[in-house]
Amino acid sequence: VSTQSTWGFGAVIRGDNSKITVGENSNVQDGCVLHSDTGLPLTIGKNVTIGHMAMLHSCTIEDNTLIGIGAVILNNAKIGRNCIVGANSLITEGKQIPDNSMVTGSPGKVIKSVDHQTEKRITANAEVYVKKWKRFLSDMKVTDPEVKE
Repeated sequence: VSTQSTWGFGAVIRGDNSKITVGENSNVQDGCVLHSDTGLPLTIGKNVTIGHMAMLHSCTIEDNTLIGIGAVILNNAKIGRNCIVGANSLITEGKQIPDNSMVTGSPGKVIKSVDHQTEKRITANAEVYVKKWKRFLSDMKVTDPEVKE
């Protein structure tokens, strides 16, 4: 896990079977589950946002991509660069999503291309979460009166 990546409360990153990599400036939000099968790693690139309650299993998410709330991405699926996978979409095993695609549905289908403006918004979204993480670390205070600061 990169030193500039963040993950939310209740996220489970379980790499007990194969390696899980989370790239720089990527964020895994609350309630997500990341898991891998033996011999099938899970790789998340740079500037990726994994929305709340998403489930990723032994897949590859390329740089600058947004995975929507509750999406499920299964073994050997590959999501290209600059993509958006819509909320509650299902990306089935082995599915290859080309760069610059917007995908929705169950099973997920490419519905349109992602333009340059949207690419920039995906990057900005990932950067916001890095800033929130830094602010959280600097502003966090102990509230238990039994714990001395």
